[in-house]
Amino acid sequence: MKKLKVAFWLICFLIACWNVDSYRLGVERRALIDTWKWTYSDSPDGQYTLAFGSGYGDWVWVKLRRKGDSEVLADRWFETPFLNIVFWRDDRVAYRRDTGDVIYLPPIWLEKWMAKLP
Repeated sequence: MKKLKVAFWLICFLIACWNVDSYRLGVERRALIDTWKWTYSDSPDGQYTLAFGSGYGDWVWVKLRRKGDSEVLADRWFETPFLNIVFWRDDRVAYRRDTGDVIYLPPIWLEKWMAKLP
């Protein structure tokens, strides 16, 4: 039983290390923002702006802001070889063609909090 418990905690530790390292790599790649090309899309009602940054291979960074505000409400970071197209709906914005990922409007508190992380 003791060996099983040690194996369990070792697996948990390895998973945590992998996640921390993945986050670190994302921070390093997002730090290259000066070399990125940004595309902007405004919502039909004029309340939000979605910024699409692409660079460093096929990596894409999506940031949602209120129009005219600098505070990021939600952001996403993903890798895709496909062209991304923005579709605005009343309660969400779809930003990935290949998977149909969306950000719901207005973003929930967790998304706002996560967007403040580096």
